[in-house]
Amino acid sequence: MENKDSLSPAGLDALRARFEQQSRRAQAYYTVMHLVRDAVGSDEAASDWMNQPSPALGGLTPGQLVEQGREEEALRHAAALKRPAPG
Repeated sequence: MENKDSLSPAGLDALRARFEQQSRRAQAYYTVMHLVRDAVGSDEAASDWMNQPSPALGGLTPGQLVEQGREEEALRHAAALKRPAPG
């Protein structure tokens, strides 16, 4: 007797791939948050920054960039927070 609730091998592979993709996104989000927290001083301020639309990012938030797989852009934007102001 076959269990109707069990996943097929293809279904299990698809579930595994989705989990890995979400895990990579979560890790990328944490990496950006960590860098920002160091620059702005708190988790709350870093979270606010991640959710604030930026003209430099085409009106997107850094969090949206990470969701789109563009974490390198979000990291570059976050790294700019640590640079001293010219002058």
